[in-house]
Amino acid sequence: MAKEAVLWCVLVVACLHTLNAEKRIPSVHVFTRYPVEIGKENTVQCYVDGFHPPKITITLLKNGQPMESQQSDLSFNQNWAFHRLVFANTTMDANINYACRVEHETLAHPRTVELGERFSCFDPIRAPLSFCLSSLKCSPIS
Repeated sequence: MAKEAVLWCVLVVACLHTLNAEKRIPSVHVFTRYPVEIGKENTVQCYVDGFHPPKITITLLKNGQPMESQQSDLSFNQNWAFHRLVFANTTMDANINYACRVEHETLAHPRTVELGERFSCFDPIRAPLSFCLSSLKCSPIS
């Protein structure tokens, strides 16, 4: 009986702690599992982290249309910042734009991040050579 009471108290404290957790804006990262090779199968991945509360919608897009995808379990850190990975297998095509759209209560509007948006083909440290050699969109870092 005492053990149940202690477990109940721990659960109540944990729940109250989540109610007091501050809201956090998600960070969005879009990348591929392997270096991009046009015509080769790859996995497009969207990793979203650092957000709170946990309710979030993450959608991988192929030319603006939702892709059939899978997602990891929702996980969190000790500070109640959550993270999740959404991924989809696809054959890479230079004429297709891959992106990730995230909807969360901390965002005034859904945020869309394109594959390659964080890379610059003029920055060889951050951009894989195979990425820059492909004809996928490659935006400069601002």
